Amino acid sequence: MPDRTRFLGRTLAAASTVAALVLATALPAAAAPATVEQDVAQLYQDVTDLYNGLPANALSGVDRLIESPIPRVGPRAQAAEGPIPGCTEGSLLTYANKLAAQLTPLENQALDALSGLSQLYVQGVASDKAPQVFGTDGQYTARATATIGKLRGFWDIESWNIQLVAWKGTDLGSQAKMAQTFGLGLAPAKVKAAAALATKVLYEVPALQGGRNPLLTLNAFAAPADSLGGKRVALGDGLLDTVNVLGFDDVSVESVVGHEYGHQVDFAHDNHPRNESSEMGPDAYGGYFVAHAKGFAWDARTQQEVTYLDASIGDCYHSHGTPDQRKAAGAWGEKQATSQGNPNRVVPTATMIEKFQKVYPKLMPPATAHG
Repeated sequence: MPDRTRFLGRTLAAASTVAALVLATALPAAAAPATVEQDVAQLYQDVTDLYNGLPANALSGVDRLIESPIPRVGPRAQAAEGPIPGCTEGSLLTYANKLAAQLTPLENQALDALSGLSQLYVQGVASDKAPQVFGTDGQYTARATATIGKLRGFWDIESWNIQLVAWKGTDLGSQAKMAQTFGLGLAPAKVKAAAALATKVLYEVPALQGGRNPLLTLNAFAAPADSLGGKRVALGDGLLDTVNVLGFDDVSVESVVGHEYGHQVDFAHDNHPRNESSEMGPDAYGGYFVAHAKGFAWDARTQQEVTYLDASIGDCYHSHGTPDQRKAAGAWGEKQATSQGNPNRVVPTATMIEKFQKVYPKLMPPATAHG
């Protein structure tokens, strides 16, 4: 704090008594309390060191629903190309980027570190053996539980060990949970202090809202068996809050969990496309599930709402698919369910993957000027 230091310097220089000078020189200067900027910078370094200390395959295969508007510490996904001329990103991404643009550099750095830390907690520490509460106020818990239950009985993949876990920014307020998280890769001697610092920063940066800033958890992801923590689907409170703001609350939980479970379908068959079909495939599988008689059997209007939610997540960087492409993939999956001869038959996952990969090139319409 330079201004305070100069003020104290002038005060000591003006002291006219020997006693004052003796006192000033005989006692060591008290260490100045760390500033918020110093705290955030140290936390960022701690989280960076944590990521760098993780096992090599800890983050392998993890598929996030969207590319976060907050830069993530550690390995970053790189768009192959872009932006696509004439493409307008989906409404969810537009909204998220608008929120992120309101952050100061300090707030952005704090959110960056804490979002990365909370993702590692939900990926590598959290477990569905403890009761899971979905939504900032638990309002989505029943729907999330019902959805994962239906999915486990719907698709023909090993499902008992696919966990559904809640991604909650408020978990950052627990030093015990953060100590477990830092313990995944930070030097043991630094873990306790780093955990204490994480909770300190959470409450000393007002923009973080004590963990309730939606940007902290504005995502969902699926992780395969060989990644940190094993097979799981993580559902972020911030994502659910944002989808609600955008008007998709009626279909939010079921659509997002259905999509992320679609990644588990691909994982089960070692299907890892290196193009937009890696995200559009799960859109299609999710669409099939929500429209199917043995899934949620949603009507045509609700199915359409799902495709618009798919479109809201589209990007313009040859990464996850444009809004039009995401919408087309979801609609294709829904049509597979509503047009099959036997409405109760569930297409085997291997067949579904094969069918989608064949039709995928046709679902890549040119990007248009609307989102």
